[in-house]
Amino acid sequence: MENLDAFARQVAAIVRPEWQLIPNPSSDEWKQSFNKAVHEYLRGDVECCDYNSHYEGEVQPLPSIDLSHLSQKEKYDLSCRVLAMMDGLWLKGRKKIEAIELSRRSNALDFDEVVAYAQRLRGTTYSPPENVNVHDPTRHCEMFPQYHFLGMPLISEMHASRLFALSKLTQQSSSPKVIFEPVSEDMHRMRIECATAGAVIYYQTSRVNTEQINPHTSQPTVYTTAPAVYDASRKFNFKTSSNQFIVYAWSTCEGLRQSEVVRVEYNPPSSEGTAAPAKKSFGFFLGKEKKR
Repeated sequence: MENLDAFARQVAAIVRPEWQLIPNPSSDEWKQSFNKAVHEYLRGDVECCDYNSHYEGEVQPLPSIDLSHLSQKEKYDLSCRVLAMMDGLWLKGRKKIEAIELSRRSNALDFDEVVAYAQRLRGTTYSPPENVNVHDPTRHCEMFPQYHFLGMPLISEMHASRLFALSKLTQQSSSPKVIFEPVSEDMHRMRIECATAGAVIYYQTSRVNTEQINPHTSQPTVYTTAPAVYDASRKFNFKTSSNQFIVYAWSTCEGLRQSEVVRVEYNPPSSEGTAAPAKKSFGFFLGKEKKR
């Protein structure tokens, strides 16, 4: 308790007697007086923003500080109350004052610093931006425990966030886009695009033959082609009335992870609600079909 006397003397040297007239900062009276002082200063009516001048009255001298008559238990209780006050409004206000002082000393942002900050921010779904963990929400608590006054996000929520999707752009090749476009009244064309420059696109097709039942599974037979590299110079045309089929596509690029597999289903148009006639094969299927 030796430091309690020194702390009391420091407080007495800082606190001014007129501060006793200031009401509780959380009261409406204090807010009205503060806003009035700010408006007068902004209008130019006063030279300085001193909201203490609005409080008039007789200022009583500060009570003398003498802790010698207090017992050890009373000093301990007093120290606990002071600590609780400092951990609350006092420290919060001090942090705001320090932030204002730092903003006054700050310079214009450098573009390289902004880019570096964005690089750190893109890899996380929550503060602070220095954390690049987007897979384990509990690991973040050990690194920055003071930030966790709120609940932890779920891994599914982290992976569903926009920041998580953006963080994969520089690590994973973009998923290709499968497009079915008409070229004539009875012909369609399949086209696959990928946003990643220099990416190699792979695709695979499968179709279900409902007329042939697999004796082992008692399910319709599924025919799947071997994976092939997509060639943009080729024309993958097929009849519009072809049977329903599924295209699986993915992309790879040097230095990046393989993209997610995209599944796109082609449904032929029907006339008057009737299904298109069954077809056993398709012209753009590559290689020998595998039955499963």
